[in-house]
Amino acid sequence: MHEPAGALLGGISGMILSFADDEGPLSRRLKVLGFVTGGVALGAGAGLLLRGFPWPAWLLFAAATFASGYFLGIGKAPALAARFGAMALVVTSGAPSFQPAEIYFAIGTLAIVFIARVADHMLGGPLPQQAGRPRRIPSGGWIRFALAYAVAATASLALGVAIDPSRVLWVVVTTLVVMQPDARASYVLIVQRIAGTVLGVVAAFAISSAVGSPWVIAAIALIVAPLIPHHLHHRYWLHTALIALLILLAYDLAASDPRILRSLFTERLQDVLLGGGLALIGTLAAFPRNPQDER
Repeated sequence: MHEPAGALLGGISGMILSFADDEGPLSRRLKVLGFVTGGVALGAGAGLLLRGFPWPAWLLFAAATFASGYFLGIGKAPALAARFGAMALVVTSGAPSFQPAEIYFAIGTLAIVFIARVADHMLGGPLPQQAGRPRRIPSGGWIRFALAYAVAATASLALGVAIDPSRVLWVVVTTLVVMQPDARASYVLIVQRIAGTVLGVVAAFAISSAVGSPWVIAAIALIVAPLIPHHLHHRYWLHTALIALLILLAYDLAASDPRILRSLFTERLQDVLLGGGLALIGTLAAFPRNPQDER
């Protein structure tokens, strides 16, 4: 359709909504999808009304990230809805322009995700329980963690805006994803996300340099996409590498200027380092030095 911006929005929306899933029956899976869709819609709508990050946008972002951190102790659906809603607020508030027609790509993506999830349930039944990371109550309780989480996320937003508003999302996403209500898990995710991003960036650079056909790049992206959730819990570095590879391949398909794509490689590495560093500071503030003090 010769709509590269819409294609990029649709592709990234599909990846975000693929994380809006849960084990168990179809009703539970669709509940998470509905929560996240609502959160993204509210965040995106608020960002469109508050373009350029005025002070109300900062208050909404801080409130959303605090809610996301607190909801981690309540349930997956509201936590993801608040987190992705905060990300959508950042995207739309900082976007230099937005065409209303692009929203149809996101709506189409939601329809595809819904149909695919229903078809998956009809063919395979309830989604089996996956072995995840053990959950522990943060030292000081969920409010203390949520405050540290919101402060670290807001600091990442401020740093990203100060550096380059077009890059702020990548700094914020790193902080939101790697900071967990468990000190050891946060440290592990910070290191693995940095290592995985380096690997994904190098792979994307090699593929984009060697492959000139957009059809081949699209085929590679389709091969990569199903592998992303498989490595989430046990090989997070590979999970992160595949996400970075897929996003950069999507940018390669959408970018009209190859010089813009080359700059994205180094920018992603810088953004992940900044976001990881702020998550590290937030984790040190939220947890005692001795992780055995946590219960």
